[in-house]
Amino acid sequence: MRGGKWKVKEQASFLLKLGELLEHGYSLAQAIRFLTFQESKKRQEDLQEGMEQLKNGEALHQVLAEMKFHSQLVSYIYYGEQYGELSRALKEGGKYWTKRAEDLDKIKKLFIYPIFLLFFIGNVFFILQRVLLPKFETLFASMQIEHNIFLNSILAVSAILPKIPIILLLLCILIYLLKRYWFNQLCPLTQRKLILHIPVIGMLIRLYETHFFASQFSGLLSGGLSINESLQLLAQNRQQSFYQKLCAQMQRELLEGKQFEVIVQKLSYFEKNLYIVIANGQKYGRLDEELFHYSRLLLERIEEKTSMIMRIIQPMLFSFIGLLIVSIYLAVLLPMFSLLNGL
Repeated sequence: MRGGKWKVKEQASFLLKLGELLEHGYSLAQAIRFLTFQESKKRQEDLQEGMEQLKNGEALHQVLAEMKFHSQLVSYIYYGEQYGELSRALKEGGKYWTKRAEDLDKIKKLFIYPIFLLFFIGNVFFILQRVLLPKFETLFASMQIEHNIFLNSILAVSAILPKIPIILLLLCILIYLLKRYWFNQLCPLTQRKLILHIPVIGMLIRLYETHFFASQFSGLLSGGLSINESLQLLAQNRQQSFYQKLCAQMQRELLEGKQFEVIVQKLSYFEKNLYIVIANGQKYGRLDEELFHYSRLLLERIEEKTSMIMRIIQPMLFSFIGLLIVSIYLAVLLPMFSLLNGL
């Protein structure tokens, strides 16, 4: 199919609208047909081809996967089809990923201005290094004046600055090679453990995975499946190899006679409180409700953490930019003061 051209925000928006139409009594075919007329010509071609596949018996998650929708969005739909609440899954996945796309857009906009300033300041530093500083050095040498610590610092920074783009390029190449030839060859569980050790990113991923697991597991349980059957279904999801491996491992331990909350407690992929929620839900016979409400709380925490991170990033970026601007002034003024002192 001609998929792969839908941005994540567009994917999420489409699924959210689709879920709302299903909730208002539209059939899946009617809802997709209604939304098709509101899309661009290329999107219409994709959706019409998808409609044909649905008529041929393919499930919605399969059609979306072939349209190259995000794997985690497809997973929401896959599980929603299994526990019979497709409209809920569409709305939940659409809302979360719409919010996430908006947050990513904010972060991108936050970086645009500082990146422009960094580029401008880099050019200024380059001009200083090529034109002004060599003249100061010649003048210092002719007047036999020793360099002070400030001028030495500026000269050291100006010598390193031209090498930074090369260093960054080599670093990017190294990261790409490591990811392709080492990281991608690791077991999905090992990959996730490594990612969770990354500061900030690891915290957000752990929160999201706990929210996703609690939400989907709650839906499967409310659909009448047992814990073992729910794990088996989660392990069949080909869109996410991490859950395939993890749930297959949990299912084996469950068949060995271990308690579900004990199995979850030992997993470092989820929030520590998850096993407490599971134990409490099993104790009172409402595990599906407990997990559902816990997933809502986690969603709020993800939004709070994301907002907090953006509030921290902005002043840090502008403080760094301010420091660079002050450094330019020092690069110009300090050699002049040194010359005046040496006269």
